[in-house]
Amino acid sequence: MLKHIFIMLAVALAFTIPSQAISIQELKSSPQFKVMYEVTPDVPNVDEHTTWYLDTRSIEVLEYAPPMYKIKATVYNAYQSPRKHVIYSDSWIVSYDTRLSLASQVYRAKQVGASLTTVIDAAQTKAGMTGTEEPLGVFSFDGQSLPIHVKASTRAILRMAPNTRRYDIADTLFYEAYRMHFEDVVVK
Repeated sequence: MLKHIFIMLAVALAFTIPSQAISIQELKSSPQFKVMYEVTPDVPNVDEHTTWYLDTRSIEVLEYAPPMYKIKATVYNAYQSPRKHVIYSDSWIVSYDTRLSLASQVYRAKQVGASLTTVIDAAQTKAGMTGTEEPLGVFSFDGQSLPIHVKASTRAILRMAPNTRRYDIADTLFYEAYRMHFEDVVVK
């Protein structure tokens, strides 16, 4: 009977805690968190820094039906400026269509004799990735929970600026799951 109560308590806690609090120290020191992307603006008198971390233990393959793949993982965005130090925790779900990888598009273009320039131009808007970011939590650098002010968003992930951050993160998820970059996959 006591075992049954503990199991029910554990299940209740699992559904009431949307995201585990995390500190900047944990992100920097634990090997389970991988730095994926860093940005320091190249603007005079701007003292900001943003680092995105992947929780490698959170990677989950939701769909494996080549050429379609879907991966879910938790991504942390640590933002710091003189007035603000905050960590955003998001659940990323990325869908991949490897028929639209750059290697696949180049392969098909060679088959029909299309120019590489045409392929590259087309590849800028046909990246084959769609991502959903759902907020899980917002924390101070010392791990205290803060209010969430954003909602989930779904959109295409493109190769060109200003989308390079999202693109690099999506590619990192694919690489961590399959040990190959999305763009290197050839679907004939």
